[in-house]
Amino acid sequence: MMKKNIRDAAFKSAAESVAKNMVENPDGRRTRGQANKRSIVVALSGLIREGVVAPTAEQVAAKAGVGLRSVFRHFDDMETLYREIANELDQLVQPSVQKRLKSKDWHSRLAESIELRALVFEGLMPFHIASEVHRQESPFLNAQQVKSASLQRELLRHLLPKELVLDKTRFEALNLVLSMDAWLRLRREQGLSKSAAKRVMQHAAAALTAG
Repeated sequence: MMKKNIRDAAFKSAAESVAKNMVENPDGRRTRGQANKRSIVVALSGLIREGVVAPTAEQVAAKAGVGLRSVFRHFDDMETLYREIANELDQLVQPSVQKRLKSKDWHSRLAESIELRALVFEGLMPFHIASEVHRQESPFLNAQQVKSASLQRELLRHLLPKELVLDKTRFEALNLVLSMDAWLRLRREQGLSKSAAKRVMQHAAAALTAG
């Protein structure tokens, strides 16, 4: 509640300042619009994290502390909002994607990568669910889903020894059981905890790479 009050007070102060200087500063309206848009993106992202897969304009306006008219104006360009949320998610994911695995043998590196995937997948899960809901109406979200699946596949391909990569049946089976979609199925439909879902992935990977 304190954070909300601080945020609301900050927005009120900023709005008053912009209104006062609007005549002297012709870019004032643009600055306020950019601030409102940023607040809307943060609010939309926050609602999705909370499990609201299709937030309404009223919910976003309330969380962002902006007028409903401002939300409707920016919601006319949902693709731009999706892009800005995706950029924020990329900044969160990249450190894990680029993290150098410490183990010397590929079996241990695979185990390390599963730990990282579980961490990343859990954080991205609300956004993946929301993306699936809106995927058919958004070319950008559809492209992001394809890009994500491709990245997961490439990371796995670089991790495994050549003989396993060339064994297409086993490689594609590994690619499936270590995917974001598999994590979602384990966590949501099968109702497993984070630790249990991770153990299932580890067990499946060990079985597929044995021998």
